[in-house]
Amino acid sequence: MPKVTATGCENPQPMNLARRIDPRRSMAAAIGWLLIALTLCLALVANLWLRSFVRATLLEQHGQRLEAAAEHVNAELDTALLLRLQAVSVVAAMLSEDVQHSEGARLKRSLEAVRRGVPDLIWLAVTDADGFIVAATDEQVVGQNVNQHAWISQGLDAAWIEEGRSPQERFLKLTAPVRNADGAIIGVVAANLRWNWVQKMMGEIRASPGEWLLIDRDGIVRHGPGALLGQRWQDAGDPITPFDPVVAGLGNDGSDLPTRIRTRRLLDNRPYLIATPPNARDGTLRRLGWQAVVIQPVESVAAFATAIEWRISIVLSLLGLAAAVAGIVMARRLTRRVSVIAHSADAVLAGSATRIEVPQGVDEAARLGSALDRLLDTLRRERDELRRLNAELDERVRQRTEEINRLAQESRDAAVVRERLRLARGLHDTLAHSMMAMLTEIRVLKHLASNRPDALPDELVRAERAARDGLDEARRAIDQLRSNPVRDIGLGAALAELAKNLSERSGIELDCRIDPALSALAAEPAETVFHMCEEVLRNVERHAGAARLLIRLQRMAASDSIELEIADDGIGFEPSAGAAGHYGLVGLREQAEAIGAHLRIDSRGGEGTRVSLRWTQAGSA
Repeated sequence: MPKVTATGCENPQPMNLARRIDPRRSMAAAIGWLLIALTLCLALVANLWLRSFVRATLLEQHGQRLEAAAEHVNAELDTALLLRLQAVSVVAAMLSEDVQHSEGARLKRSLEAVRRGVPDLIWLAVTDADGFIVAATDEQVVGQNVNQHAWISQGLDAAWIEEGRSPQERFLKLTAPVRNADGAIIGVVAANLRWNWVQKMMGEIRASPGEWLLIDRDGIVRHGPGALLGQRWQDAGDPITPFDPVVAGLGNDGSDLPTRIRTRRLLDNRPYLIATPPNARDGTLRRLGWQAVVIQPVESVAAFATAIEWRISIVLSLLGLAAAVAGIVMARRLTRRVSVIAHSADAVLAGSATRIEVPQGVDEAARLGSALDRLLDTLRRERDELRRLNAELDERVRQRTEEINRLAQESRDAAVVRERLRLARGLHDTLAHSMMAMLTEIRVLKHLASNRPDALPDELVRAERAARDGLDEARRAIDQLRSNPVRDIGLGAALAELAKNLSERSGIELDCRIDPALSALAAEPAETVFHMCEEVLRNVERHAGAARLLIRLQRMAASDSIELEIADDGIGFEPSAGAAGHYGLVGLREQAEAIGAHLRIDSRGGEGTRVSLRWTQAGSA
């Protein structure tokens, strides 16, 4: 499409800096800010992920090193103690023949020689299989029975080591069985090892990284930092719970540590990593009940991890900033052609131009400008068409308003006619019957006045009763116009009450069968049905001369409709033979037609009358 130049847009003024960086006014600025936000988010997410990854990796590696150091300490302790225990086992093998031949003097010389060769052994003794000491470096104990000591029973089974204590010092007791040539146990060699040797041996063992502690069978720290010596290990410091801020330097909550690494506050309430290696099942440490533990301060691990994290954060931030700048530059170049269309649109809105400037080319910007220009021309034509249609619509609205007013007036007139018909039916049902009864009495009185004057008093009484009944009927009709029993108690209950009153007044035997589900029915056309029933019962009371009356209200399952049946055993009549001036049946048919119900009247002279009314609950035929 050829280029269309918009008047007033040939030399647009350059935007100031605030407008250039406002994302609400510039697409390039919006894209730039979006890139910056995305870059910052990505850098933050990458930093958090790398922080967790780096710390988890460092903690895993350091935990493995700490575990290895603890296992190394465990192995050295176990090896040193095992060598001493094996030395006692060698002595037991050397003394086997002398024990077998009960060479007490020779045994004593051998024990003294071993003691001189191993000065760390402060006492040695040999017992027979029954627990009697047969030779010892201390002559005072020779001949004593030591079966009551646990070390003798353990020594009769295998080489054994345990921690011994006396009021003066601590020591290690080592025992080994003495076997003959057939392998049978014939005695036990026992030796006490100085505690100084244990302390010297512990001083020569080093843990890297960290430092190590030795905890005896009573849970007391026997080797380690001076501040912890002699303390109960369980009471030394406080365990650190998950998410404790003290271990925040370890990562999220220290959960990246290996399973055998724990954290606890120890020296100066500082957090420490603790490695506790398992003792070998048959090792000397398990027999002694000792446990080696390696500890290391948390800050020594966290500081190294923090330094690496800072380097990673700086590199990621620089890369993100460079990516954002490059993105802004590219966005600026891509949105330059769109800016031409935007300036042209501003000019059209200001009224200084009538067309959209379309950039050269076939890319998205050129197609967008062309589409906007065509859209503007289409909108201009549609605006003119809309004005014309609005004028036509106003004229149609005026005509429709007049038509609605006319229909509303007709509807009001129809409502008046319906109300008049209702009142006419009410007058027929009440006043017309009463006036007819009074007219009949007047005719009888006239006849009696001419022929039988003596019967006038009795007939006057009946005439007065007829007038009083008519007055009561009129009052009841007025009450019914004011009240609505169907709405108050429901159709079924209202019909039952109406039939009960009729039976009490006239003495007619009543059979009333009302479906309990329909007792509270009050929806249209229940009110009209009730009024029709009133008219039928009034006719039964006044004209039928019936002895029994059936009223049945039920739901017809086949057609989902409701049926009201009223039957009497009175004199009956011919429904097709209408009487001039009587509108009861006419009114019933009009009301049935008004509510869309089906009315059926079956009657013959002397056979009673049956009135059936069927309708749907919604009132449709």
